[in-house]
Amino acid sequence: MTVDNGGNGAGGSVRTDTWLWSVRLVKTRSQATAACRAGHVRVNGARVKPAHPLRPGDEVRLRQGIRERIVEVRKLVRKRVGAPVAAECLVDNSPPPPVS
Repeated sequence: MTVDNGGNGAGGSVRTDTWLWSVRLVKTRSQATAACRAGHVRVNGARVKPAHPLRPGDEVRLRQGIRERIVEVRKLVRKRVGAPVAAECLVDNSPPPPVS
């Protein structure tokens, strides 16, 4: 497991697509890259490319179909981690899913 607390010099950032995949917001890194390229990912309100560096405290918005996930980056991870560790790496501020 590679977990960084961030803010410790030059190594304090991770690619957006890598982080989205690592914390299990998307199933594959290819899906994360495609979402960034399609404009479905925003960091602190701005559309970003897949290689945009994330830092702790950043707000990430991910549009998935009709749902928008809003999360705050708590910890940086470069490798895919289990669900309990992934939950520690973000704060989920998403609204409840729409009722059909």
